[in-house]
Amino acid sequence: MSYRLLLDIDVVDFITTLPRREQLQLRRRLGEIQASPDRFSDFQEREPNGRLLDVHVHRGLAIYYWDDFADRLVKVFRIRRADT
Repeated sequence: MSYRLLLDIDVVDFITTLPRREQLQLRRRLGEIQASPDRFSDFQEREPNGRLLDVHVHRGLAIYYWDDFADRLVKVFRIRRADT
């Protein structure tokens, strides 16, 4: 059974600010994360509510996501420039 990919509305807004080429590169990587979320975690970061997010750095962007294994969802909560 495959995963579904869910994006926070702020993530959608951020993606629209990127140049088209970066959008396409990020779209490809999000699809790869969707297919195999456990393969892309570079490190983990705990949110104030206690949830542990996986973080993947791709081409200067930090992608914060949660692998909801029980519901087979990958939830992307935040994407930001990795150097900020």
